[in-house]
Amino acid sequence: MEPSIRPARLADQSAIAGFTGDTFEWGDYVADVFSEWMADDNSCVMVATDSRDTPVAVGRGVMLSATELWLQGMRVHPGKRRQGLGSAIAAELVRWAQSRGALVARLGVEGWNTPAKRQVETLGFRPVGDWVIALREAPTEEPDTSANGGKRAKVRRRLERAHSAEATPAWISWRSGPLLRPARGLHSWRWRWARLELDYLVAAAKEGELWSSQAGWAMARRDGERLTVGWLECGPDDAADMVRSLVDLSVATEAERIHIAVPAVDWLVAALEAAHFEMIHPMVVYEVGV
Repeated sequence: MEPSIRPARLADQSAIAGFTGDTFEWGDYVADVFSEWMADDNSCVMVATDSRDTPVAVGRGVMLSATELWLQGMRVHPGKRRQGLGSAIAAELVRWAQSRGALVARLGVEGWNTPAKRQVETLGFRPVGDWVIALREAPTEEPDTSANGGKRAKVRRRLERAHSAEATPAWISWRSGPLLRPARGLHSWRWRWARLELDYLVAAAKEGELWSSQAGWAMARRDGERLTVGWLECGPDDAADMVRSLVDLSVATEAERIHIAVPAVDWLVAALEAAHFEMIHPMVVYEVGV
């Protein structure tokens, strides 16, 4: 019997919460953001249902640009797995995105999740980049000065808000620098990856979210109590300064935590570890032409 796939309804939230609550050791976020997803005009949420029209699987697609689809929140009831429900939802979301002009679909899988990687590869997705998600608390009053906190050692290169005129130099530097290839031209925001265009850097500068120093450039913004960094441009010799400067920026912006997503290159990971970042989380970004 073919799975029954339909657009989600707000009334589906309780059923989705019922089978997603134990996805991870800490729970799951899908039910918490479900109503937000449903209200997003650039988003489509699909569910697979049983014979009583009760959701047993869910997935979301969101258009990150005119041509880029991001797939996320793919969840299947534990008792309904290995029935092709996730694949059927993904296919329906791709069809929805094609009707809106999408040319590429992407998704992210944890580096350790071999079964999930195998599944998305059977759907035609190919890995295009390895990333790490690094987290740490902003420095307290008496942190280790090697991590640039407390009575803090001065950073040689302080980050300042960049004028929109700096977007082009930052773009040119990145396009010719060591991070373009491992990033595959992408940047990250809220666990989603999209192609970085010059216009995005210009817009970030106008919003006060493009930062510069002699070490390079970074896009960083306050997201609740967290300072989120989804793109940076620097070289191996400047990585330690850049990371320490970003820790300083978390203090200057009064953030409680700092979240950095970067391509998994050795010298950047080493700089993060030296600055006492924890929970280094590996991610693989996949894509397929649609």
